[in-house]
Amino acid sequence: MNRLTYLFFTLTFVWLGGCKKNETTADAQPKTISDVLAETPTFSLFRAALIQAGMSDALKAPNLTLFAPTDAAFRARGFNSVDAFKSFAAADLTNLLRYHLVTGVVTTKTPELANANNLAIETSNTGLAYLTNSTNGLYINGVKVSQADQTVANGVIHTIDKVLVPQGTDALTALKNRPDMTLLVAAIERASSVRPDLRTILNGTTTNPNLKQITVFAPNDAAFNAAGYKTTADINNASAQTLVNILTYHVLQGFTFSNQLQVGQLTTLNTSSANKLTVALPTTGPTIKGNKNTVPAQFKDTDLVSGNAVIHVIDQVLQP
Repeated sequence: MNRLTYLFFTLTFVWLGGCKKNETTADAQPKTISDVLAETPTFSLFRAALIQAGMSDALKAPNLTLFAPTDAAFRARGFNSVDAFKSFAAADLTNLLRYHLVTGVVTTKTPELANANNLAIETSNTGLAYLTNSTNGLYINGVKVSQADQTVANGVIHTIDKVLVPQGTDALTALKNRPDMTLLVAAIERASSVRPDLRTILNGTTTNPNLKQITVFAPNDAAFNAAGYKTTADINNASAQTLVNILTYHVLQGFTFSNQLQVGQLTTLNTSSANKLTVALPTTGPTIKGNKNTVPAQFKDTDLVSGNAVIHVIDQVLQP
């Protein structure tokens, strides 16, 4: 082999080796949140929602924390396919998705999260979500993080198995926005005619510092129907004081998320001696029972956060 031929093969080998190195370097580039969502099959619906809302680029910014619902979580909320997002109002979809995104990196090792209990963090839609970090794991709005601290190039991903739903500025507004709460809203208006502070407690304008945060067990319309209140006319014909006694029996002081419910009794805002609710925790999920209810109420939805309240939807009117 002459020198020219040897030099050619040597340079070719070096060039090919360089190409291989560059390809490896490109493959080893740190993955962003967008990359992980694109490559993980169980995030296909979340990815579709982001595309529909025009938010894909929002996940390329630096220093982000994403609480990412799985496909199963979206299906449980009624989003069964990619097409389901097309009928969702663009502004509402954006608001929903931004509620899962936080500017800044938050992990289980963040000092402020050590033993945190309902620590408020601001989400990218300027709402508030609440983190609890315990020996049982990390929770956001009562929802357990199923896989925490997935570090990526521009932040961290926490996988969750439930879609977080921002409910509005206050409990009363949140209830008015739900089509299955018409009778509860009517009962609140009727009861407020004799106890005006009930309205201010629910709409967040109360001057009582102990009631700036509340928990509401909200019976849906079917629950009121079963209790004998079929229409708003039935509500308006009922004793306002009776409705006060019932409604205050559904409200607690402070935030209580579903993961914080414990077997035993809860004290309500009802001022009578029979102001306790009884919580049980069977394997099928938590239940809550009033003193005069023959069977416990089941939770139809849990951990709906509004500005001043945690709302749990239940299938019975609780009777003190």
